[in-house]
Amino acid sequence: MLTIPSGNQYDEGFRRLRYCRYADDFVLSAIGPQDEAEEIYRKIETFLKDELKLNTSKTNSGLKHNTEIIRFLGHDITVKNTDRTVKVATTNGQHYKKRSLVGKIIFLIPEEKMKGFSDKKGYGNWITREATNRALLQNVSDAEITLCYSAELRGFAQYYALASNFSHAIGKLRILWIQSYLKTMANKHKMSVQKVATMLNRGTYIAVREREKTGKVREIKLFRPKDVKREAIFDNKVDRPPLTFKYTDGSELLKRMDANKCEYCEQEGGYFEIHHVKKLANIKKGTQTWQRLMMARKRKTLVLCTECHHKLHAGALPDVRQVLM
Repeated sequence: MLTIPSGNQYDEGFRRLRYCRYADDFVLSAIGPQDEAEEIYRKIETFLKDELKLNTSKTNSGLKHNTEIIRFLGHDITVKNTDRTVKVATTNGQHYKKRSLVGKIIFLIPEEKMKGFSDKKGYGNWITREATNRALLQNVSDAEITLCYSAELRGFAQYYALASNFSHAIGKLRILWIQSYLKTMANKHKMSVQKVATMLNRGTYIAVREREKTGKVREIKLFRPKDVKREAIFDNKVDRPPLTFKYTDGSELLKRMDANKCEYCEQEGGYFEIHHVKKLANIKKGTQTWQRLMMARKRKTLVLCTECHHKLHAGALPDVRQVLM
């Protein structure tokens, strides 16, 4: 979250504005009277409409007081205050009291998001905390079941890594998640849940083991929430591409698209599309001109104008033999 100061903080009209953006969604927090906040909102709305030709969503946009919860990118944003005081010592040995928590902005994982995720994946009943097995995974290997469950919770946990209630919320979801995993494994092997848990227990983690063709034993660990990296990135390098990108001039396909010319009828200008074949072996014995053209160039792609592309799929593409001359 970026902090943008307005002038000198000791000025009478000093205002501090906090700005957080992801793609085309953003949230602003400002300390000041309501009329100033309304003016900022009107200016932003006018700028988006007049300059960027974008309309704001009335249902997802508006003004809220810091005592209200804001839903932003699936997170609940709120401001925490407390009357609890703590004694603080100064450098000269004197003490004073201050409130331990004043105006702290925190991110929370909404309860309904966890319930919706659990219901969507079929872990069980979120209200009664009764886990269920997933019958559709019974016919796959133990490794695939482990990787499937791990990928699902890892994605959810990594998305909410900055949430203040991460440990409590993910821990609550993990209970239902791991019970569903163990029940799925137990149902596949026709064993009790306790026996499966004992079989997969590796001390500090749960993992399945499988033997590869070379005889080497491979271990697939089940995801653990404590493995999530929760460090926030505050620098301005988040949206930057790798440094190697600026030294490349793009792929050959991009150059062919930028040529703005149909590679079959040689028409210039207009809208172009890419015709793609799965592999050249499929058209190796083809007699049509476009097939021979692709084989000659040893390319599975062909840049065509929309007219030629539609005719190709309709089987009505004319035989333009001069393109091969």
